[in-house]
This record gives sequence, structure tokens and C-alpha cells, in this order.
Amino acid sequence: MQHRIQRFSRILKIRENYRQEEQITLAEERLEEDAALHALDSLGKEKLSAVAAFRGEAERTVSLQEIWFQRQAVEVIEKHIDNGRENLSNVRRKIAGTEKRLLERHRDVRLMETYVDNLKTDAVKASNELEQIELDDVGITRYGRTLSGSVCANASRVPGAINSGNKGENMR
Repeated sequence: MQHRIQRFSRILKIRENYRQEEQITLAEERLEEDAALHALDSLGKEKLSAVAAFRGEAERTVSLQEIWFQRQAVEVIEKHIDNGRENLSNVRRKIAGTEKRLLERHRDVRLMETYVDNLKTDAVKASNELEQIELDDVGITRYGRTLSGSVCANASRVPGAINSGNKGENMR
């Protein structure tokens, strides 16, 4: 039984390691998500300042080429924002997949923990039952000795009693 408990305890340890790896992966992906959110926030602020600069140019005289360059700058920032949103979407999909795998790993670990705990409980019960059987045997043996001692003591009082050297043979 102990061999079985040890074997399943090793399996439990391996599954706990898998769960821990998924937790680390999830933490890394959360950091990646935070970085993507921060980048989107920065790009949003940069776009607002570029649009404000573009609007500010309307008050002064500028060439068409300058207006075109400023508009291109805004469009480039918008493309970066779109790429950032796509990146964020990909990261969130990865996070969802990792959370799903982590949930499975957690279920596996809980299942194995329950199984190993049940094995340990069964082993303790079996050990207690064997110990109780041994204690019962010891008790029966002592009771039998007590009875045989009282029978021999009573037999010596009766005329024609069994010789004290033969008392162990007659009792069996």
C-alpha cells in the first residue's frame, strides 16, 4: 500500500509542477497584457497630441506638403494603435487558453490530492485494523492464560487432579 501511495504522490507532485508552470505562464501573459495596454494608452495620448497639432496648424499658413505629413503621422499612429489592439486581442486569447489549461491542471491536482488522501486514509484504516487484530489476539491469549491458571488452581483442590507438569498439554 505504501508503494502505491508513494507512486501516486510522485504523480501528484508532477501534476502540481505542471500547474505551477501554467501559473507562471499566466503571470507572464498578464504582464504582456499590461505592457500592451500601456502601449495603447501611450499611442492614444500620442494620437491626441498629433491631432491637436494638426488642428493647430489650421490657424497658421502651412503648405499642403506639411499638412500631408502631419496627416500621415496621425495615420501611422492609428496603424500602430490598430496593431496594438490586435496584439492585445491575441494576448487576451492566449490568456484565456492558459486560464483554461490552468483550470484543467488544477482539477487534475485536486483529483490526485483526493485520491492520494483516500489511499492514505485506507492505509491508516488497514493499519488500525491489523493493530486491533493483534491486540485482540494478545488479549485472548492473556485471557486464556488467566483461565488456564484458575482452572489449574481449582483442579489442584479436587482429588485426582491433573499433575501440574501436564496442565499445559491438557489445555490445548
